[in-house]
Amino acid sequence: MRGVITGREVIENLGLIYREFGATCLLRCLWALVRGRSTTFLEVACQPEPSDRYR
Repeated sequence: MRGVITGREVIENLGLIYREFGATCLLRCLWALVRGRSTTFLEVACQPEPSDRYR
């Protein structure tokens, strides 16, 4: 693990992120880049799914 993800790493690995982690994770990575937020891949990939308790 190298820590913080960079835009270059995300762009170079779009296909891999999509195949291994899904579209939601890929969108979270791209959203973190757009926001300019410094984050690690694990923080993005391991976010809990929204719960159904507020329905």
